[in-house]
Amino acid sequence: MRIGVHNSTNGGLLNVIKEIEFLKTNATQFFIHSPRIWDIKEIDENEKKIFKDSIKKLDIFPVVVHSSYLINPLSKNIETVEKSKKLLESELKNSAGISDYYVLHIKENRDETLDENIKKLINFFEKLKLNNSVKILFENSASGLTSDIKNLFKFYNSLKDYSPVYGLCLDTAHIYESGYDIKTKDGVERILENLKEISNLKLIHLNDSKTELSSHTDRHFHIGRGKIGIDGFKNFFEFKEFREIPLILETPKKDLKDDLNNLKIVNKIIRGKYG
Repeated sequence: MRIGVHNSTNGGLLNVIKEIEFLKTNATQFFIHSPRIWDIKEIDENEKKIFKDSIKKLDIFPVVVHSSYLINPLSKNIETVEKSKKLLESELKNSAGISDYYVLHIKENRDETLDENIKKLINFFEKLKLNNSVKILFENSASGLTSDIKNLFKFYNSLKDYSPVYGLCLDTAHIYESGYDIKTKDGVERILENLKEISNLKLIHLNDSKTELSSHTDRHFHIGRGKIGIDGFKNFFEFKEFREIPLILETPKKDLKDDLNNLKIVNKIIRGKYG
């Protein structure tokens, strides 16, 4: 099983390596720069080399970069779309050579139909100048069009032949908050049905939810302490299809001890040793 957490790049990219070694994880995710600002600097090539060498030595896979919160390809604001284009290109350029996947929230223009949004996203991607070495994964949301996995798949399916677009990332908190009850067999079977093929799923963000089923409110919580709970995750992993997908935890943390605790619980659940 490949499992990691969202690591911090505070102090530089090599802080990710320090956290991986402390947590003893074999996958990672991080922001390439502050996710709440438009400005971005290129990563020093020497820092990249040390990072790549360390990742190879530690056998880390996948290495995931999460997109900035500001990127909104389908915004009604033309300036935001243009800034999103430039920032996405810059983030992917910085990610090239050091990451396997790049996770992107599509968002949407809620004044337009699904088909209109899909056409706009195709147009957005056609104008991008990208390095194809980083594979883009579309992530589901807790609300809006992509809270429905069927819609998320339609966005992906419309661009899957565009070489950087590679697959899907599902967040368990978002799944639950959008109405898929992963605490039940029927709920998980509905997820698998909407994915069409499990091969479309490349990554799972494993998070408990602080809010209720169908709340459409995105609030992550510690594994087993939220509305999904231990039994919900036990049910989820009863489906062997998900046991082969890399996991990244994005659970709350004051320090790395919170990550250690959540990782311990997840490992017990997967191994059938919890309770």
